Amino acid sequence: MSTEKEIIMFQKSTVYDLLQLIKREPNKTYTTEELEELLTAYVKGLEQS
Repeated sequence: MSTEKEIIMFQKSTVYDLLQLIKREPNKTYTTEELEELLTAYVKGLEQS
């Protein structure tokens, strides 16, 4: 079982990964639907790992 410290580290790395994806196109404006698709794809990718 993960410790609280490990969970926090995982959460921070997840946010960092998502920020890097979004920063690839700094001038792009994302709709709610696009952000939802991005987050869903990220989570599904983690599930397959």
